[in-house]
Amino acid sequence: MKKTLNTKQSLGFKKKVIATAVASVLLGGNHMAQAQTEGAVEEVVVTGIRASLQRSMDLKRESKGVVDAISAEDIGKFPDNNLAESLQRITGVSIDRQNGEGSKVTVRGLGPDFNLVTLNGRQMPGAAIENEGASGTRSFDFGNLASEGVSAVEVYKTSRADVSPGGMGATINIVTPKPLKSSAKASVALKEVLDESSGNDSTTPEVSGIYIGQFADDKIGVALTGSYQKRNGGSASAGVGGQRWHSFQSGADGWGSLSDNPANFNRGGNLVNPPQAGDVYSTPRSFQYNFTEFKRERTNAQLTLQYSPVEEFTATLDYTYAENETNSLGRDVGAWMDPSKSTDTSISNVTAVFSNLPNGSVETPLLYSERHFFDTTLRRHTDLGFSTNVNSRVLTNDSVGLNLDWNPREDLKFSFDFHDSVAKGAPGSSLGSENSLSVAAHTRARSTVDFRGEMPILYLDVVDFAGGSAVREQDLRVTGSVYRTSLMEHGIKQAQFEGEWKLNEEITFTGGLARVEGDYYSEFSNNEQGTWGGLGVAGDLANKNLFTKGTILDRFSGDYTLLTAQELQNLGATTRTPFNDIMLYDPERIRAYAAKNYDDGKGNALCADGSTWYCAQNNPDGKNRVLEDSDSFYLTANYTNDYVSANLGVRYESTEVTSPTTSPVFGPAVWGSNNEIDMPQLGFRDTVAKGEYDYTLPSLDVAFTGIEDVILRASYGESISRPSWLDLRGGASFSGRLRPDGGGTGSRDRPDLKPTESENIDVSAEWYYDDTSYASIGYFTKDVSGFLASSTVPKVSGLLENTPNPDTGPRADAARAAGNTTPGAIRDYILANFPDPETAYRDSNNNIVIVGIPGQDRDALFDITQKSNTDKTFTVDGVEFAVQHYFGESGFGFQANYTLVDSDTEYNNLLIGEPQRVFTGVSDTANLVGFYENDGLQVRLAYNWRDSFLATENVVNNNPLYVEDYSQIDVSISYDLTDNFTVFAEGLNVTSESRRLYMRSKDQIFNYQEGYARYNVGARYTF
Repeated sequence: MKKTLNTKQSLGFKKKVIATAVASVLLGGNHMAQAQTEGAVEEVVVTGIRASLQRSMDLKRESKGVVDAISAEDIGKFPDNNLAESLQRITGVSIDRQNGEGSKVTVRGLGPDFNLVTLNGRQMPGAAIENEGASGTRSFDFGNLASEGVSAVEVYKTSRADVSPGGMGATINIVTPKPLKSSAKASVALKEVLDESSGNDSTTPEVSGIYIGQFADDKIGVALTGSYQKRNGGSASAGVGGQRWHSFQSGADGWGSLSDNPANFNRGGNLVNPPQAGDVYSTPRSFQYNFTEFKRERTNAQLTLQYSPVEEFTATLDYTYAENETNSLGRDVGAWMDPSKSTDTSISNVTAVFSNLPNGSVETPLLYSERHFFDTTLRRHTDLGFSTNVNSRVLTNDSVGLNLDWNPREDLKFSFDFHDSVAKGAPGSSLGSENSLSVAAHTRARSTVDFRGEMPILYLDVVDFAGGSAVREQDLRVTGSVYRTSLMEHGIKQAQFEGEWKLNEEITFTGGLARVEGDYYSEFSNNEQGTWGGLGVAGDLANKNLFTKGTILDRFSGDYTLLTAQELQNLGATTRTPFNDIMLYDPERIRAYAAKNYDDGKGNALCADGSTWYCAQNNPDGKNRVLEDSDSFYLTANYTNDYVSANLGVRYESTEVTSPTTSPVFGPAVWGSNNEIDMPQLGFRDTVAKGEYDYTLPSLDVAFTGIEDVILRASYGESISRPSWLDLRGGASFSGRLRPDGGGTGSRDRPDLKPTESENIDVSAEWYYDDTSYASIGYFTKDVSGFLASSTVPKVSGLLENTPNPDTGPRADAARAAGNTTPGAIRDYILANFPDPETAYRDSNNNIVIVGIPGQDRDALFDITQKSNTDKTFTVDGVEFAVQHYFGESGFGFQANYTLVDSDTEYNNLLIGEPQRVFTGVSDTANLVGFYENDGLQVRLAYNWRDSFLATENVVNNNPLYVEDYSQIDVSISYDLTDNFTVFAEGLNVTSESRRLYMRSKDQIFNYQEGYARYNVGARYTF
């Protein structure tokens, strides 16, 4: 009988001579224990942390190219609860977080859409729900998959011909247990989770189990894993909200600017350290406190069946299911800023103190105060808005697969693999995937923001007409509402055939054929009522028990500054304490009241209650579908001797893209007033757009092994990353109004877009100086071309038929020839000189209009915004350092790695109003993990750090968004009470580190996000 224990003192013995070979494989031949009793050989079986590190290290050492991995300590015992959080421990890997959990990964500076995720070597579909539009993501969200059913995660950083393309940054392969290659076992784990972000001390349950069994003399294997997780949490943030900052060149006029031009609204007054020539500065468009509570339920299950009637043949049938349902309730209070809102030409309504940096810098108002002028017509001040947002979404993944392995001879292997996988994202509520209903009190006289601290603070002068200074429910009115529905479905059918021929002990050939059929569908609808000025009258909502008042600042722990009395006076503010009130309400009760009492007058009931405002639309505003079929062939040659191994490969990939779409049909343009030329929409028509491309992708991996315990590697490969699904849509959208200069605006996506390409070079050195210890250093560079960038093509013709524009035909030409240059003069000339009743008539409002004449007036021209593959080549390169060390038999060890990443693209924060194409997500990262394992006790302490990085180059109005550097400490401890029973405790982000997002400078804070710790306590029993 073989015993599996955790320490040097816990050695198992098995009296078989063959155990020598087994021990040599497990321990690298370095620590094989031998017993002399009766000539038996002792087999040492290492488990726990040390075994996990050893398996990961062996995979790295034996791989072709640069590969890193994380292995489970044992089946059902992955080192982190979340796969993305485990991956961030790997050199060069960083993660994005959502609701405090790892969501998507960036590898070597290339973001989630540049990385390919596979499950047991199969491409996996991804689905997501977006709030403001359909999602076109290809990236897989690791938050949908529990870690309990995963035995390893492999990160292939270099290109390989036998791996599906799409992972320009890396290919990440999730490995699940195979019953005929695993020991029989059954275990169950129970866990209670305390998430401090939930705002209370209640815990939520998690349960997971795994069963692995072999039957019929190990010819049949069954593996069943399952998990159910329920989690409650929340978030708190403070910042400029969805309106963000608006940026300007110093001295430039424009809405929202602080120009010193006397003709503008800032009359040269109340700016301290104002921006100078050459500076760029920004003004906040709003300020917002936001609080969210969420509930998440995640269910995962996998069933794997294997049948091996003979040693040479194995059939594997598997089914994987994942469901992640999230419901959240968000509450916010917001103050809209408008520095131009002044009717008094003698005064300024903005007072600001700027950061006073050297000329040619990005200037930011550290203190910003805005006076809101009393509306004498409506008899009210500016609004103070309170919104309640409800998000409900369900993400599911279904995958069915079949694999056949046949080894007819020792030198010949064949395999066939097929899977059909579907990922779906859908609303979890009849009210759509996201809805928002707002109320407001028009009582805000001045808004003041202090941006100097870790988190910004808001001061408000809030007044009521009785002379008080408080937010009251009798001042609240229902304002705008939004009901959005987003849906996405992504399916993949993939078939692969592979053969391997071993020519001799040194040379092996592999080749394969594959077909991948991708099917993407999404739709989006938006039922928005923009009644932000308010419905009804103040007092409609009073005395109905609809509101309770909450507080704000006690939800934050971030440092902030308090304005002194003198500073407040200088800014013109009267309120001496930060604003601290938020009105809380049940959106369903407000919705029911509003639907009953406020009518939009359209008489077209979309909602069951008879209103047209407060429900999700049944018919989407737009539907998108893209079909992508790829055929590929690859061939590799492998050579290995005692000193060198080499893998030379080539992959040919041919892809066809088809996008059926529904496009609008317009009629002749109608010139109704001097500056308004409308295109009446007549309906829709079905169209099909297509694209195709093919690539030949070579790869070469060479490893020199002539130095004992040292491996020197060099790799070259070419890889591609396909465009987002939304970028590949066919069809176009157009504005319904043309400009009098003869054109309109529109946008279109292009199925003929090509993938982004990358040429990759890696060189590295690895020193394996002990059975679980190594050190490595590597350099990588990626030359990336074909990046997608948006551009506008002016005056595109032929996009819409039967849209003759009266401003571009012979009548308008005659008007211009007669000396008329303004739209009004041209229009009057046509009406006076071409009175044909076919061309001039009165519309339903009795206005005289001019209609385009087919065959005479030219069809409308459009300035079209579209994406294209750029010609420019960008470079990302970096250096990776890693060390893993186990201190003999002490039980102590550590892992450490550091990655420096650089790019030859850098966002220019002084460039305003122009799109910039740069790499996002490029940042240095570091990890340090210390651990101890002895006598059944396991302890881990992990530190993760990521430097600041550019998250997106265009969050709004061509403005960037950065994430400030962030670090996190996680800890875990477990103890084996018996050979079968283990208790454990885990803490994530135990120091409750917060996050800051900023724009053109760190002073321009976009959002401060409160940090929270999460704790897990549980037990695991193995049968």
